[in-house]
Amino acid sequence: MKNHQHYMEIAILAAKEAKKEHGIAIGAVIVNETGDVIASSGSLAGPTSDPTAHAEVNCIRIAAENIDSPDLKSCTLYSTLESCHMCLSAAAWAKIPEIYFGAYKKDVSDRFFDIKGQYSSEDEARKMNLRDGETMHVQGGILERECAELLSE
Repeated sequence: MKNHQHYMEIAILAAKEAKKEHGIAIGAVIVNETGDVIASSGSLAGPTSDPTAHAEVNCIRIAAENIDSPDLKSCTLYSTLESCHMCLSAAAWAKIPEIYFGAYKKDVSDRFFDIKGQYSSEDEARKMNLRDGETMHVQGGILERECAELLSE
């Protein structure tokens, strides 16, 4: 399996592609247990008129379709931006045990989040229920500067 920076670089490419498609420059990838990327997507809520078309949710949909199962418990999700509540919940429903992200909420404009005040995906993940006694691990700061710059351009 490659390192976290490698997969975040792929997520950055997905973010740039989403921006070209008039979406928001946020990207995500899902990697299986052998390190193969099984899904990649950007945030396309605007171009699709679908408020749930965040990069992470799109990626979860693609990965589930690619493996023909809603159970992604052997996968890892990478996102260029700290996940919102919807995306964290979608990952929990898909049983994804690990999420790594680049930029923190503090690194970007508040307009990317509907939650006011203090918010941390890392803290919220400790509250997530993946069923079967599983816990979710969330860690940020992977290529943080590069990911934050995507949303400041």
